[in-house]
Amino acid sequence: MSEKKSKTAYWMLFLVSLITITTLMIFLPEAFWLALPTTVGGFAMAMDWI
Repeated sequence: MSEKKSKTAYWMLFLVSLITITTLMIFLPEAFWLALPTTVGGFAMAMDWI
């Protein structure tokens, strides 16, 4: 059986974390690594790679 997943939540996770990572790069570049796993993971889930 194929299960249809809603990817909207994953795209929202990716977009929010992308905004966060961009803000961190501007104001606090050394904290860039804190938001990186969420950004990459959100993108991978949104693209259905995981």
